Amino acid sequence: MGQLQKYGFPLIGALFLALGVFKFLQGDSWVVWIIIGVLFGGLSALSRRKDKQP
Repeated sequence: MGQLQKYGFPLIGALFLALGVFKFLQGDSWVVWIIIGVLFGGLSALSRRKDKQP
C-alpha cells in the first residue's frame, strides 16, 4: 500500500481545489477551499512525475 500512496492520485486535494475554482467562478469565498486543497496535496496532481528506475 506504500506504493499506492506514493504514486496514487491525490483525490481529496484535487476535489478541494476544484471546489475552490468553482467557488471562485461563482464569486463566493474561495480562499479557504484552495488552502485546504493545497494542504491535502492537490497541487501534486498538477505536477505528477513518476520516478523512472532503470
